Amino acid sequence: MTSDTEIRNRVIAVVTKEAMIDADKLAPDALLADLNIDSIDMVMMLQGLEEEFGIYIPVEKSMAELKTVGDLLSFIETQIKAKG
Repeated sequence: MTSDTEIRNRVIAVVTKEAMIDADKLAPDALLADLNIDSIDMVMMLQGLEEEFGIYIPVEKSMAELKTVGDLLSFIETQIKAKG
């Protein structure tokens, strides 16, 4: 079983790589829009997260509902736990 801390660290690593954002800017309350993460960056991040964790992420739903880094972290944790 993967710990929440390990999941968060791996998510942050994917986001920093795919969206080219410094990890220190990725506080849980940081708004994705304020980080200049556009739709293309979001798709790249979600694809990277799918590959990293072997999960499926519905892009349309994710882009509409994920507003902060914390939302993204919680969503990925939920997807991983649902996968088992």
